[in-house]
Amino acid sequence: MLGKELQEMLENRSRPIGRLTLLETEEYAGLLQEFAGEIQITQVISPNAFDDIDIAFFTCSPEIMQSYVASGAKFPELTIDLTQAGREGIVLLHGISAARVLKGPGYFVNPHPAAIVIGRLLSVLHNKFVVKSAAITVLQPASERGNAGVDELQEQTVSLLNFQEFEKKTFNAQLAFNILSEPEAAARTEARVIEQLDEILGKTFPKTVITAVQAPVFHSYAFSMFLQLGEAPAAEQVSAYLRSNPRFSTDAPIGGPSPVSVVGTDKIHVGRVHRVNQDNTYALWVVADNLRLAASNAIETADLIMLAQALEA
Repeated sequence: MLGKELQEMLENRSRPIGRLTLLETEEYAGLLQEFAGEIQITQVISPNAFDDIDIAFFTCSPEIMQSYVASGAKFPELTIDLTQAGREGIVLLHGISAARVLKGPGYFVNPHPAAIVIGRLLSVLHNKFVVKSAAITVLQPASERGNAGVDELQEQTVSLLNFQEFEKKTFNAQLAFNILSEPEAAARTEARVIEQLDEILGKTFPKTVITAVQAPVFHSYAFSMFLQLGEAPAAEQVSAYLRSNPRFSTDAPIGGPSPVSVVGTDKIHVGRVHRVNQDNTYALWVVADNLRLAASNAIETADLIMLAQALEA
């Protein structure tokens, strides 16, 4: 799904692409797909498939990425990894990461979607009000488990509505009409996001406390945030300041932004902001499309690196 989102955004962007090559595992290679009015045939992923490729985006499952790494195959000179497989690389959040991370081509890790949202919001608020602490509950969508996660949630929903038994393969219990703690998966997500935030915001930035839970939604992350600020602005001042940044939106339908309402946008949608008590603690409801946000940052990263290369030349 992430690969399809990336492909769609590349097709709709204003800058031209000389040649696009679509790669898949042997199971799915040979499928026909359309790009910019032309039919593309997906090829088997292999080292030879990257010949004459300027930029390689990896959007496959972590398992496929780990298998490719285990094979000993080399990566292209400029690789952007969106798989969250845990392979080490340069973590780059466009507009936030320090310019020093741009040292030309290399292996770049696209941040976890939750790290993108949290990193952008904390960085922006810290520049204005100073963030002293943050405690965040992350509600994860089924699409973070790929097609298997979305399919299982759909199948569970249909089965329960028809009073039928259902299988539990991707999730360890019933997810439909439920919320799961998924301890092992949650711990991996929490550790990865915190590690990436350290690289994005710097190790001196106040540590963020993160709790991840699995929500029964197909797409989009939702966040319940409690932030302690160094100043005491009115809640509307916080909303207005975020509204002034083009990466954020405080416009929302009746009831506020939701995982459904934000699908297809690459902005971070901020709902209710209110001051909780007198120690400058604020509660925020934040929602963002996980697929769109990840793909958008990957493309911006590629543009930034290619621009840096052009300037050096």
